This record gives sequence, structure tokens and C-alpha cells, in this order.
Amino acid sequence: MIPTPPPRHRLPHAPAPVSWQDEPGTADDPPGAGFWAVTRHADALRVLEDPTTYSSLPGPGELPLLRRLLSHQDPPQHTRLRDHAARALTPERVRRFTETARERARTLLTRALDTARASDGVLDLAGAVSDPYTALNLADLLGIPHADRRRLAGWTGPRALDDMAGYAPHLIVHRRRYPDDDLVTALAHNARLTSDELRMLVPLLLTTGLAPMRDAAAGGLALLAEHPEVYRSLRDGTAELGAAIEELLRLRPPLLSLRRTAATDTELSGRRIRRGDTVIVSLTAAHRDDRVFTDPARLDLARTPNPHLSLGAGPHLCLGADFARLQLRVLHEEVLRALPELRLAGPVLSSGSGVTDGVASLPVRAG
Repeated sequence: MIPTPPPRHRLPHAPAPVSWQDEPGTADDPPGAGFWAVTRHADALRVLEDPTTYSSLPGPGELPLLRRLLSHQDPPQHTRLRDHAARALTPERVRRFTETARERARTLLTRALDTARASDGVLDLAGAVSDPYTALNLADLLGIPHADRRRLAGWTGPRALDDMAGYAPHLIVHRRRYPDDDLVTALAHNARLTSDELRMLVPLLLTTGLAPMRDAAAGGLALLAEHPEVYRSLRDGTAELGAAIEELLRLRPPLLSLRRTAATDTELSGRRIRRGDTVIVSLTAAHRDDRVFTDPARLDLARTPNPHLSLGAGPHLCLGADFARLQLRVLHEEVLRALPELRLAGPVLSSGSGVTDGVASLPVRAG
């Protein structure tokens, strides 16, 4: 679930479930090679669950750094390394984190509300609460030293991947020297992992745990702020929070699309795809497929089943899915406790890149 360079333009009208999209040039960029846009849920699943046909290896137009990350590997290498990471990210380790996350959410909310009430009564729920909440949770999980946590705020720009990959070896060395009860310590002391393999795993955990989690948290809260009647149903208990989080993930996926490369000539929904072609799975389109989701544009907190793909599918199903859901559940519980109403106090500002669906600012009334 690491963001990859998007097509140069947002997906235009797709006349068929699988359609060819040209990439016209701009004043700054030459024309791209084009790509296949996949917009139907069944086709999206077929692509994501078949790494033999649709490879995660970086294509010629992607960043060279991606070749060193686990998310851009295929089985069997991907399977072996993922298994090691999964054994370190145990359900017990995730469960132990609940109270830490709750205390952090409460502290951030209290501080933000006090500051807002002492001024104009407006707080930025993204910048003051959900962004630091998700970043510091990741820092605790991975064992990032307190002295280094100032780096997290800067890992959002175009050099974020390079910066995180450059930092990862230092974190590995630190946790070998000063072990603790964290994920990087567990991985760094796994004798079956080589140094090169660790350098693939740790940047993956940094990148997938930071921006997508930040965007999922702020995006879900923004959606609730835009639907106050739905927020009230959570407050009065007529809607169940677990199902609500899945619906928020469906309508505001942190990644808008996922990229694959055809590893062989194949066919998808009647379209002949050639080896080497880029295939872009549009999660936003797949999540609005009325063959799978009844009234898909509606925010339905009771929707079940809800087979969204926001946390991936197939071999690249999000490694930290349980940790992501725990963070979202605790954050929403604390927001619901602290804010009887979630009322927008201004426009929601986007930080989206065409691949991500980020929220730069979420101004709400302190009440």
C-alpha cells in the first residue's frame, strides 16, 4: 500500500470496466505510455489477487527506490519477508497498544479543545489531532527514539520515500544496540533476515504506516463532519462503530489507486493486455460498483457485507490492517466522547496527490 507515482492526470471517463487511457504530455512532461484503467470490483480483485499475471515489481516509469521495498516485490520473496514481519506484528502486540493510543487521542483532543476555546473556538482536527496521533502511534510501534520523532512531520513531501529509506538503517542499528518492546527490535534481532531484507522491510513499515494511516484517519473524520446526521447516529448508539469504520474506509480510501504491471500477455473483461502494460486499479471506482455495493454513493454505516479494498487484497493485503483498525476505532471513540457535535467551521482542505486522498486541514467547532 505504498503510494506510487500516478498517471499524469486523474482518471478520465472510463467507457468500459477495463479501458485504455492515454497520458498526454504537458508543458513540463512528455507523453506517458498510457495504462489500462480497471474500475469494476471483480476485475480489481482479479488483478490484486494474481501476482503471477499482474506484478508489483516497479515499471520503467516508477521511482528506482521502489525496487528496494517489499511492497514492490512478488512471491516467493514477498511471501517469505511478509511472513517474518507478520510474526513480529503479533495480535498481542497490537492489543497492548490500545491504552497508549487512547491516552494519546485524549491528550491531543483536550489540548486542541482548550486552545480553540481560548481563541476563536475552531480547531483543526487533522493538523492538531489525527495527524500527530497516527504519526506518534507509528513511532511507538516501530520504536523510533523520541529525539528522532521531529522527522515524522517532514516525511510528507516528494522526497518522503528517500528520507524514510535513508533513516531506516539508522533505526535498525539503534534498535540492535538498544532493544525494546517494538517491531523494529523484533525484526532487527531476527537472525533469519539479512541486512538487505531488513532494509526492505523497515522502510515499508514507515511508508505504509505513516501517510496512508494519516489520510484514513483524517478522511473518515472529514466524511463524518460533512454528514452530521450520521455522526449523531454514532453518538446515540444507533450505528455500530466497527461497521462505520469499514464504510468510511470504503468511501475515503487512503489510496485512490494501485498500480500493477502485466507480467505476461493476458485478457481482462474482454480486453487484451500485453506483457509490460501498466494496469491501474481504481479503488474509488471499484468501491462504487453497484454490482457489489447497493446505493454505492450513500454513506451507510450499517452496510454489510462491505468488501472494500482500502486495505489491499491478495498477497499485498495490508500487513498492519489490525493495527490500522485499532487506531481508527480508538480515535473515533475519543472524538465521539469529546465532541457532542462534529460541525465544520470552514472548508476541508485537501492534500491529495492524485494517488492519495489526504486532508491538509479539517476545521471544526470546539462546541
